Amino acid sequence: MNKHNEELELCLKPRTTETVSIKIPIEALESLKKVAANRDMTLEALLKFYIGQSLRQDLAKL
Repeated sequence: MNKHNEELELCLKPRTTETVSIKIPIEALESLKKVAANRDMTLEALLKFYIGQSLRQDLAKL
């Protein structure tokens, strides 16, 4: 691996997580599954992406 590629490596730190349970209308869940499949993502990854994106936007407004 060249020096340039080594600079681009991500150093992800494990973070503590907690499992949550939410109720989502079936129609919305089916739509989320379609979007996730279209993006070649898991449903969980898509939900985390949406939450993270919206959270960053809201925190930037504070």
